Amino acid sequence: MDLTTLIAEIPSAAISLVVAALICFMGYRLRKAGIMLAGALLGYKLTCDIAGRYLDASTTLMVGLIVAVVLALVCSWLYDAGIFVLCGACGALYVSSLVEQFALIWWLELIILIAAFIAIGVLALQFVRPVLIIVTGLAGASSMLSSLVLLGLPLPDGNPRLICALVLALVGMAVQFTTTRGN
Repeated sequence: MDLTTLIAEIPSAAISLVVAALICFMGYRLRKAGIMLAGALLGYKLTCDIAGRYLDASTTLMVGLIVAVVLALVCSWLYDAGIFVLCGACGALYVSSLVEQFALIWWLELIILIAAFIAIGVLALQFVRPVLIIVTGLAGASSMLSSLVLLGLPLPDGNPRLICALVLALVGMAVQFTTTRGN
């Protein structure tokens, strides 16, 4: 069995679980890679959503990949912009997991997520290490539980899941605060 065959047999939820665990427990240490990844994903997603309305699928994919690479590099070169994007994106990811429990109109959800993205990004610029650790702990824990559900683990919905996410996030934050030093 070669590596390509092995990778193809790994369910995407398992990969998501590993990435979520890395974010939860090592988010601050992996901030440079996270900055580039967040910039790339944000650039790709926004570009594909917008370009997909005007261009064919292959052109949209190409434009999305180009913008993803450019935004990843910009976020890497401009550390503050990268911190803003990374923390804002992780914060919006966590807020989206909370908001999805309510039946809100799509544009209201969008406004809430944009406000969370901006507010958490600005806060992160003032207090990089603690905000980055808190946000990555919360986002990673929430994503870990979602991945476990996708893998077939029956987790309860509602408050019990929220409590599990918070406990897991607190453990992740504790690990990050004890294994990292300030800026």
